[in-house]
Amino acid sequence: MKIFLPALLLATLAATTAPAATPGDAPPKLVSRTGGGGGGWADLAELEAAAAKGTPRALADLGELLVRGDGVPKDEARGLALLERAARAGHGGAAFRLAMLLSHGEGGAAKDPARALAYFKAAAAGGEAEAFFNLGAAHANGTGTRRSYAEALAWLITARERGVHADAEKRLREQLQAQPRWIETGERRAREINAELKERALTEFLPPTAPLDRVLEPLRPPAAKAP
Repeated sequence: MKIFLPALLLATLAATTAPAATPGDAPPKLVSRTGGGGGGWADLAELEAAAAKGTPRALADLGELLVRGDGVPKDEARGLALLERAARAGHGGAAFRLAMLLSHGEGGAAKDPARALAYFKAAAAGGEAEAFFNLGAAHANGTGTRRSYAEALAWLITARERGVHADAEKRLREQLQAQPRWIETGERRAREINAELKERALTEFLPPTAPLDRVLEPLRPPAAKAP
C-alpha cells in the first residue's frame, strides 16, 4: 500500500529568517518601523554589524538575503555559511531554511533530502511548526528516509497540535483504517516526539559535522592542474 501526501511544503519563513517581500519584483526592505530592536534592521550596515557580533537572527537574515540576492549581491557560499552559523547558534528558522535548500538543491546547496531531515528535526525542536508537517510528508513519501506511515502519522499529529495542516493527519488516518496497529504506533510515537523535543536542544538534532564541505561542493572551482 502506497500513500502519497503533498511534496515537502515550500513554507514561507516570514520574519524568522528574512524580511517579508514587498509587492512586485522589488527586493525586501530592511528598514524597520519599530527600530533596530524590533522586527527588522535600520539598514544593511546595522544588519552586517549585528551579524558580525554573532547575533543569531542577524546571521539568519543576512544569510537569507545573500542566498537570494535580495538587495545585496548574491553570494550563496557566504549566505549558506551564515545560515549554518545561525542554526548552530540555535536559530530554528535558519535550520528550516537549510533543510529546504538541501531538500531541493537550491541556493548553492547540493540536493540531499536525507541530510535535510536532520535540519527539519532541529527546526521542529526550535518551534518551526511547518517542520513537523514536512517531516510527516517525508516519512509518508519515503523522501530521504525509509517510508513509514506510522512515523508519518506521528509527525502529522504533532503538526496538527501546533496548528499546521490538520487535514493531512485526517487524510492519512482515513487511509490507515485497515492498519490499526500503525495508527496506535503513530499516536505513541507522537507522544515520544513531543517528549524528546522538549528535553533536547535544537542543536542536538543538527548533523554532528557542518555540511558546508558537501553543500558548497558545486560552488568550488575545479582544482588547478600542476604545470
